[in-house]
Formats: sequence, structure tokens, C-alpha cells
Amino acid sequence: MARQGRFDALERSIDRLDTRLAGTETRLDGRIGGMETRLDGRIDGMQSRVDRVRSRLEGRFDGVETRVDGMGTRIDGRIDRLEAKLEGRFDAIQSSMDALRSDLTQVALAIGVRPRAQND
Repeated sequence: MARQGRFDALERSIDRLDTRLAGTETRLDGRIGGMETRLDGRIDGMQSRVDRVRSRLEGRFDGVETRVDGMGTRIDGRIDRLEAKLEGRFDAIQSSMDALRSDLTQVALAIGVRPRAQND
């Protein structure tokens, strides 16, 4: 009987321990759930901030890209105008040289000198 009493006492101790462990497990589950919720909230907040920063940076990059494209267009226009000016000046020089050659040929013919063959 004494053994039975010890055995019954041991069973009651084990039952109390199981009850306490179940309560502890429930409290830990609640705490862990709360921590997971807070962590999820923080992660969502950080992701939102990252998305806003990314969006602002993309907007700024798009603005810079637009300005660079505009500069390229303006530079191309300036180069085209400079090429046209140079071409006009070279045409004017060529015309002046042709006129001078013609005048010199006329003078040479007038004084009786035979003109050299042109190397164009």
C-alpha cells in the first residue's frame, strides 16, 4: 500500500507537471505569435520604405536620363549646325578658288601663256 501511495503521489506530480507544461506551452505560443506579428509588421514597414526609396530613385534616374537625352539632342543639333557652317565656308572658299583660277586662266590666255593641265 505504501508503494501504491507513492505511485499515486508520483502520478499526481506528473499530472501537475503536465498541466504546468501545457500552460507554459500556451503562454510561449502566445508570446511567439505576438513576436511574429510584430516582426511581420516591422518587415512590412521596412519593405514599404524600401519601395518608396526605390520609387524616388527610379524617378530621379528617369529625370537624369531625360536630361541626358535632351543634352544629346542639343549637342547633335549644334554639331549639325557647325557642319553646315563649315560646309558653307568650304564651298565659299572653293568658289573663290575656282573664280581665281578662272581669272588667272583668263589673264594667262590674254598674255599668251598656255595654262597647265588641272589636277582635280
